[in-house]
Amino acid sequence: MSFYQRLSFLLALFVYLSLYASADTDLFGPGVTKGTVGSNQIVEASGLAASRLHDGVLYVHNDKGDSSRFFAVDVNTGHKLATFTVLNAQNYDWEDITIGACADDCARTSCSATITPARYCIYIADTGDHGGDGAKNIIYMLREPTRIADSDISAVDTLTFSWSEQDAETLMIAPDGRLFIISKVHGGQGAIAQLPSSAWGQGRVSLDMAQTAKLKLSTTNNDPQGGDISPDGREMLIVAEQNVYYFSVPSGDYIQAVRDTPPARVSSYHPQPATEAIAWSPNGRGFYVMAEGANQKIYFYPKLTGSLPVG
Repeated sequence: MSFYQRLSFLLALFVYLSLYASADTDLFGPGVTKGTVGSNQIVEASGLAASRLHDGVLYVHNDKGDSSRFFAVDVNTGHKLATFTVLNAQNYDWEDITIGACADDCARTSCSATITPARYCIYIADTGDHGGDGAKNIIYMLREPTRIADSDISAVDTLTFSWSEQDAETLMIAPDGRLFIISKVHGGQGAIAQLPSSAWGQGRVSLDMAQTAKLKLSTTNNDPQGGDISPDGREMLIVAEQNVYYFSVPSGDYIQAVRDTPPARVSSYHPQPATEAIAWSPNGRGFYVMAEGANQKIYFYPKLTGSLPVG
């Protein structure tokens, strides 16, 4: 290799590291073990969301191969509290679940972090590629159940979309009802896109890839595997195979934040293999994670901003 080739290589390496090197954040304390999910029905947890109506309740679902159902579990014991069956839906490859304001309510009135919604909705993302068979790219919107008991739930509406990405395991909602998806790719540089609120019930829409951004990550796996926006909309987390990454987004422009800055690694995070499920606590004082597999523990990572309670 000549001198100029070595110089070009070093310059390219410097640019790469400048763009994709992630700093660490010590914003969160060490993980606290909560409940152990012992139900033999919950063995491939792919998405996690914290209930807004029921204290200490998490919603979780399996990915492809399961029926169209999700579960309520007690965060402190891990006990399964209820099974909810989504009618007229198929779990082709459900990959994430999130909870927030209802899109149809936001279309009529303003939704924001400062306005408590009259009701909450659960969103389930059937966006996985089913082992290479191709993604359906359907989002189901459901009303959050007012009662934790085995029951059937009908989808309020569906949003169906197409884009250039083959696989996605991250669905997030902002306080104003905007939904965002992030693709999963080898190396971690997935694309984030906003799903148009006008697309509910309108048939398949194509996303404008010019309005997306690529994560400034460098991993050795297919990442990211999940994510969540904080209840106040000012922070964002994504989970990869080896790390959890954090964004501060005071402007609420998540695409611009991804475009401009590499995320910070959560230094206290202790990776568990095949962790795809991550969710902020309803008060924004930390986050929960849970790995795929049988008898998995729920871990809570508290935010270190004063003497806040754990969980």
